Amino acid sequence: MAFDLAKDAVLRWMRDHVIGRDTGFVTPYGPQRKRYFDQTASGLPFGPIEDIIRGAILPMMANTHTEASATGRFMTAQVDEAHRKAREAVNAREDDVVIFTGSGATGAVNKFIGILGLRVADALAKELRLDERIPPEKRPLVVRTRMEHHSNDLPWRETIAENQTIGYDAHGRPDWRDLDRLLSLPSCRDRPLKIGTFSAASNVTGIRSDCDALARVMHEHGGYACFDFAAAAPYVDVDLHPPDPDDRLRKDAVFLSMHKFLGGPQTPGLLLVNRALFQNRAPVEPGGGTVLYTSPWEYRYLDDLQHREEGGTPPIVQIIRAGLVFDLKRAVGVSRIQAIEKDYVARAIAAWRDHPKIRILGSLEAERLAILSVILDGGRVHHHLAVRLLSDLYGIQVRGGCMCAGTYGHDLLGIEREESEAIRRALDRGEAAAKPGWVRITLGPTVSEEDFGVLLRAVPDIAENWRRWAADYAQDLHTAEWRHRDDPPIPLARLELPEGCG
Repeated sequence: MAFDLAKDAVLRWMRDHVIGRDTGFVTPYGPQRKRYFDQTASGLPFGPIEDIIRGAILPMMANTHTEASATGRFMTAQVDEAHRKAREAVNAREDDVVIFTGSGATGAVNKFIGILGLRVADALAKELRLDERIPPEKRPLVVRTRMEHHSNDLPWRETIAENQTIGYDAHGRPDWRDLDRLLSLPSCRDRPLKIGTFSAASNVTGIRSDCDALARVMHEHGGYACFDFAAAAPYVDVDLHPPDPDDRLRKDAVFLSMHKFLGGPQTPGLLLVNRALFQNRAPVEPGGGTVLYTSPWEYRYLDDLQHREEGGTPPIVQIIRAGLVFDLKRAVGVSRIQAIEKDYVARAIAAWRDHPKIRILGSLEAERLAILSVILDGGRVHHHLAVRLLSDLYGIQVRGGCMCAGTYGHDLLGIEREESEAIRRALDRGEAAAKPGWVRITLGPTVSEEDFGVLLRAVPDIAENWRRWAADYAQDLHTAEWRHRDDPPIPLARLELPEGCG
């Protein structure tokens, strides 16, 4: 479907109802209006969703786990409906389990590892000498890409599995041919459990993976295909079962960070996992709401896997909000979202790609999300200073650092082992400023044409003229942050009794 983005009523409605879209703040150089380009870190709150929460949900607030009272029945129905919406949004089938957990993809990945039973307490592993006792051919195998966010990297390193990574193809995407080569090796072929866990798209460059090809290779080798959709899900279709007669393209597990969606702040993480992968006798977090029956002599957990793994009082309002977020994504439509983003990305790349002081990381030809990470003036302007200048001079909100993707950063910046070890030694001394990074910009659908135009001018201005303002700032080497000599105080939120009540 073609969209006239300048006249699109849905787009106008969406942008008009973003909470804080006209918010201003004070900088050392005067007042600025907020221009938000950091959606990959956090989505923005959405007025109609908050109206529903405040007007329809909170007045009936009660715990779930009962349908005897009117409020308990109401809230239970709302939570069940949110699960149904999640299932519908990702094309889940009867054998797929929907679990809201934690505060993002990190919680979802760690919950999944607990379900697989791949983590053993350090003290027990040391006492039993598990590293020595598990033969290599019996050790589970986990295959990742090198562009993973730390949430889909570090948790797997802390398991009993052997971890391997695959390389990139000519366009900087995870190479399914390298995955096929790895799984064909005699040392990998007969592992009892083979897990492939891959980013659907990089949170640094936005480069998208060929999820279908990666899933097909994993299944052809008797493994499971799992995907981190934290960065991608707000902007693309998530389909657990793409059309395929043999279901070889299926996604056996998917991890989502609902807070990255428009309307998503104050939502939980989301794990979608096929029931065939449940290896745990007990829930990952046993507790209230997970048991059928307990007595002084015995206990029995529920058979329903969703309820077993959402033990305790669930994040009730957060789950309901997540269901409304799926409603919003469906209403706006992925085709509209992608039309906006492709337009912005193409124009930004065209404006900056030949600028001598702007380096855009990653292949410019690969299919990508609306994420651009840049290094300005050959890295002579520190990424955090560049972020401060964009904020103070233009109101532009972006993010500096390595984006919790340290391994990928080594590849993108060409950091070899000797340099990496020198950086690590500096960090050990408390010198956070030694950590390399870049400036990440997200060109999401809530970005207005006016704000986009300001961004196109601002980035070259900072790349060319940053020294004009640098003397006004000083860097704290232990935090790597930059402070202006005339920084205004930050107004802190505080609740006080109204006059006459105290």
